[in-house]
Amino acid sequence: MKRGLVVVFTFLLCGFWLSRPILAHHSSASYDLEHQITLKGTVTSFEWTNPHVFIYLDVKNDDGSVEPWRIEGNSPNMLSRSGWKKEMLNAGDQVTVSGSPAKNKTKVMRLVSITMANGQKFDGQGFK
Repeated sequence: MKRGLVVVFTFLLCGFWLSRPILAHHSSASYDLEHQITLKGTVTSFEWTNPHVFIYLDVKNDDGSVEPWRIEGNSPNMLSRSGWKKEMLNAGDQVTVSGSPAKNKTKVMRLVSITMANGQKFDGQGFK
């Protein structure tokens, strides 16, 4: 009986240890979750891929210069549950995105929501 408990405990411990990299992958530690920003820009590319959807935007600054941004969303599976479709974004579309910027000040954002040019808003986390 005692040997069986040791074996079960060992398997559970190994399973937990092996699953730690999976949890680390989905960390939001690189994003400033305390301060959300909103950007308006032109879609240059939309990648409907696992494990995360990516929206690439050209955002025009006040001085007229253009900055390329990469917006990271949730998985296609999660986003489709809140109405997202693979064909919903195309190059040239005007959108407004809100989310958490990268802590390292690069032009990367974790998506919270997106508003289309027609005013339709979608949750960026995949929840209804």
